[in-house]
Amino acid sequence: MRLAAQPLPFDADRERWNHAVREAARLHHTVRAELGGRFPDPATEKAAVEALLLIRERTRGGWLRWDIFGPDRAGALREAGLFDPEQHRLGRWACRMVWGRRAALRIWTLGGLDLPRPLPVGRTALFTVAAFAALGPATSLLPAATGLLAAGAFGVAAAVGLPVTVRRLTRRRVRAVETGEAYAAVFFRMLADEQRMRMLAERSARYELTRVAAVLPRLVWDAAGLVPLAADDVEARGLLFGYAQSLALLVDQAVEVERQEEAVESAIRDDRAAAVPVRPALPEGLLPRHVLDEARLELEELGEGLRHAREILGGAHDDGTQRVRSGESDE
Repeated sequence: MRLAAQPLPFDADRERWNHAVREAARLHHTVRAELGGRFPDPATEKAAVEALLLIRERTRGGWLRWDIFGPDRAGALREAGLFDPEQHRLGRWACRMVWGRRAALRIWTLGGLDLPRPLPVGRTALFTVAAFAALGPATSLLPAATGLLAAGAFGVAAAVGLPVTVRRLTRRRVRAVETGEAYAAVFFRMLADEQRMRMLAERSARYELTRVAAVLPRLVWDAAGLVPLAADDVEARGLLFGYAQSLALLVDQAVEVERQEEAVESAIRDDRAAAVPVRPALPEGLLPRHVLDEARLELEELGEGLRHAREILGGAHDDGTQRVRSGESDE
């Protein structure tokens, strides 16, 4: 069986993928128009813009970045990120808050710090309000405008610096594999097999397949840690290829299980069809038999009544005839 080189975008949901492609193309033209002339080399500008506008897919355990600007119109996987599957829910939320997001366009530098454009307005406003409430007692002696400016400055600093701080604190809980790495293709094939195994488990709903699919997030997490080491470490490379081969064989076995399961269900349906021959459907609106039975009873009663009437009328005629004849004989 031919192995898939990469997983399917959005779990093979074509509607979501087409929507993401349209949005990326629209944003691509808008950004190129705004950044025209900022880069000395057009090729550098094109590469920078396309790197910023990769389609980001949020997955259950991380993210994927897809490139639609290359020769492959179906989308090429450029980056895959994973969160540690064994961490608690709060830790995974903290990782997702800053990792795997679309990179912001950076237009200028202040004190060695690149400021994004646009600055996250909602997050800045939230931190500004929180800072103003927290610094209220401390700034009560200052003029209102000064206190508001201080809270605004603190909110901007928190909006810019908090994600960086969270990124540094959670960097050990996140692993990313980019397409430029030596053995990234092996890892991307593992992601494709993991996706197929998960789909098979969801479609089959069998306990055995579901249990195997639940183990795979840990497997791909470990494989992501081996990818950067595989280029120089023979042992890491052997483990990575071993994981990939075992996962491919596991998917083949799951496919065989599904095929056998469908064959058994088909045989059961055929047996039921042979045991109960299929009859053509009866026409709709057939006349009920009781209507005919009621009509027959009515006709039977009518016939009995007519017979009885005939008997009565026939007897009276005979008596009258006899009386006339006896009178004539007496004369």
